[in-house]
Amino acid sequence: MTGTLTQSAKRPEGVIHDLHRKFLSEARPPEAFRPVNSAGISRFETLGFPHRKHEMYTFVNTQPLVNTGFALQKPGKIASDAVRPYLYPGCETSHLVLVDGTFRPDLSDTSALGDGVRAVGLEQSAGEEPLRHYLLETIEAEDDVFAAINAAFLSGGLHLEVMPRFTASAPLQILVLSSGSVSGSVVTCPRLFVQVGELAEIGLIVRFAGTGGNYFVNTVIDVRVSEGAGVRYSQIQQDNETCWHFSKTRVRLARNGRFLSTHASSGCRLARHHYEVDLDDVGGELRLNGLSVISREEQVHNYVRIHHRAPNCTSHQFFRNIISHRARSSVDGTVIVDPGAQQTQSDQLINNLMLTDEGHADNKPNLMIFADDVKCTHGATVGQIDENQIFYLKTRGLTEAAAKSLLTRSFAESVLESIDFPAVREDLENTLLKKLEASHG
Repeated sequence: MTGTLTQSAKRPEGVIHDLHRKFLSEARPPEAFRPVNSAGISRFETLGFPHRKHEMYTFVNTQPLVNTGFALQKPGKIASDAVRPYLYPGCETSHLVLVDGTFRPDLSDTSALGDGVRAVGLEQSAGEEPLRHYLLETIEAEDDVFAAINAAFLSGGLHLEVMPRFTASAPLQILVLSSGSVSGSVVTCPRLFVQVGELAEIGLIVRFAGTGGNYFVNTVIDVRVSEGAGVRYSQIQQDNETCWHFSKTRVRLARNGRFLSTHASSGCRLARHHYEVDLDDVGGELRLNGLSVISREEQVHNYVRIHHRAPNCTSHQFFRNIISHRARSSVDGTVIVDPGAQQTQSDQLINNLMLTDEGHADNKPNLMIFADDVKCTHGATVGQIDENQIFYLKTRGLTEAAAKSLLTRSFAESVLESIDFPAVREDLENTLLKKLEASHG
């Protein structure tokens, strides 16, 4: 399918509309998605394409997207042999695969989890209540234009249901694989909807990767955690450095629900992660840790909104970014505490380690507190490796390069240690930390 997502000769809003009409006539999305597509383009009209003065995009320059022509990607033909290298050890029989936004049951295997999970293509359940109502309700209230674009161009996705009281014996990996293009830039809009039943316990690993380059993956992930349920979650962004990656992860926690997550990003041409978490009832618990290791011209931006709506809930945020060469990062995080959300506990810490003078890091921690019985803190730092620590290690026999490498790895490992899945930790140590060594070199 041809046509550009954006181009300089025409306003982005007009190009989006032109491509959307082509999408409806040529891609012919499933009938169940038509109300979602219509609601998405309508919401896009209201929001408009973002610019640098847009509150959500203060630190993000969308001009590269405006200047790049994107065609809508057709589902790639990927065999199981091509998928296998992207599966973590222990997930050989507990994985779900999406290729270019389309769920592929033929490449998936959840036999290790038995009847505890149900996974189908999103189009199979999007026309049913209450999922259809939820999708349309979230689009109506959507404040992120790229999430609205995801809805406008939705043609495939995954609906995962974890059964009540089920405890998973193995983590479940969701692989979002992009095949890319050699002839021009392409875009896909995957959608994941995850429902975790009452008192269920599961580990989820969402991994983004590409078999090719020159793609823009624009994803929305919804996770609804029922009463007393717990989710251990890792989201891994390992796209090709020539690519663009936008994701919105929206989490809603019921009474005593837990969402304990760590996000790791290796950067790309432009990566933006939007987290929106609602602690809707008493006893909700959130952990949101993030690590980015970026170099050259790579960018990683995090936009976080945590909403405490009920009493006795906790949220912990810990972000660390390691920046070298001319790379850029940002963390824009706000915690909102409603008047009735007494005895809230919340903390946010953002640390940035600059390995060169040309890198750039922006931080914007913020608290909006409307209750008087709370414990909330936030803070941010930007700095370089401590010369005193380097001197100390050199007196113990290390070279300066080895000392810098050791201190930088230690900075990253404080986040990696919070990942609940050993195979994921090992993989990131072999990729992110080796990337650090290359930066020092």
